[in-house]
Amino acid sequence: MILILIGCSNNDENPTQETLKNLVVISYSPTSAMAGDEITFIVQNIIVSKEYTILFNGIASEAVQNFQTEIKAIVPSNATTGEIVIKYDDKNLNVGTLEITEEPTLLITSFSPTTAFTGDEVTFVGENIDPAITYAVFFNGIEGETASVTENEIVAIVPQGATSGEIEITYEDTTLNVGTIEIIAELDKLYGYLPIDGAGCEVLKIHNLDINTGELLEEIAMLYNQSCYSELSSNFFREANVFVHTFTTRYGQGLPYGKACSIVNLTTGANGGWTLSDGAIYDGSILAATNNKIFYMYRYYDGIDDIYEIRSSNLNHSNVTTLYEFPTNFIYDIKNSGFLPSTNELVFFTTNETGQPIFMKLNVETSALTSYNISETYSSIFITKTERIFGIKSLGGDEHEIVEIDKSTGNILSSLATISAQTVEKIDYSLSSNRIFALLRDTNYDQYLYTLNLDGGTSTNTQLDEQNNHKDFYGIYLND
Repeated sequence: MILILIGCSNNDENPTQETLKNLVVISYSPTSAMAGDEITFIVQNIIVSKEYTILFNGIASEAVQNFQTEIKAIVPSNATTGEIVIKYDDKNLNVGTLEITEEPTLLITSFSPTTAFTGDEVTFVGENIDPAITYAVFFNGIEGETASVTENEIVAIVPQGATSGEIEITYEDTTLNVGTIEIIAELDKLYGYLPIDGAGCEVLKIHNLDINTGELLEEIAMLYNQSCYSELSSNFFREANVFVHTFTTRYGQGLPYGKACSIVNLTTGANGGWTLSDGAIYDGSILAATNNKIFYMYRYYDGIDDIYEIRSSNLNHSNVTTLYEFPTNFIYDIKNSGFLPSTNELVFFTTNETGQPIFMKLNVETSALTSYNISETYSSIFITKTERIFGIKSLGGDEHEIVEIDKSTGNILSSLATISAQTVEKIDYSLSSNRIFALLRDTNYDQYLYTLNLDGGTSTNTQLDEQNNHKDFYGIYLND
């Protein structure tokens, strides 16, 4: 008898094929995200070559990547809060929920000023400002320089060529209309001081001058310098729109000299002035003027009181405040000074008791005084509205160099041009045309109007002598 045994398999269809396992999502993160963020799913049983569709509340991600243990997907731009579903083959795997958050949008609550000149700073105050983001500010279509960005404000500079119109701030893919600004066109206007024949230095005329030739145009004001004995210096402070003339006084033969100043305000037409020192050997000088405030060095000594200090006052010499009191054992000869609004600092170039050239800075809010040793002295300096400092450095003989100076250290940044003249009496700068202007005098005592175009490096030198019968300028100044 023959027995036949037949065995049975438990996989009748395909005894060699292993059953496919379903995708398992162990975790995912983050659970709260914005459009464009990446979501990572930690998974098991993934087939890397398989196509998986990730749906965020029904919206499919267009960027899905498969790896050995994870799937990465980008939240689509129109996704909303809701369920995450992974689709593959004919299966729908419900993973969980995702909260969609919106990216905080920039909100500008205010900006100032609403009327500005080219080169002025405009400050935008707002919310959701991110210093890590690049913001571009456009003034009626022309992009200005973004000077600074903090969590609370954006500061931009009105660019050359800007006109009145809309301000827009762009960042990433967003454009925000902020409002409108009035841009005031800055016209090059040149001013000059002239003495009056027979009046000594007690009366000076202020004229508009032709910007290219220096020819006298209309008279715009007069400076009255009561008891003036000799002219010392003259300045036009465009931030305050005032002319200031400093001079020595002498009230009688044998009496000591004093130092005083006279002021004319071109906005109001008001004239005024006050004493700076009571003796010629004691220095007092106008340091700077901005808005309605003048900063000056005051010296007084009557045999008992000995005062040597920096003061501030209103243009009418009210609200006098002492900002800094110097020791009286050394008197600084300060001829070159100015003001930096961005840091609220008076700056002046002088020398100390050993003859060392120094650059001094006084914070007018804290009265903190700092001093830096520098390598050069300057016969004249000028601080522009954008806080560039230009200076005149003597090269010996009749040679002079125009330089740009670092406002932080007082050191030379670059050499701009060389001038041949006996003296360079004044220097000024036009922001709208990017030109340096200087008043020169030669060995014959003739005066010249010198201009240097910083864009192209070209220069002109025009003699001022005998034009409209004038001979001597005490100074020339630009109104921009």
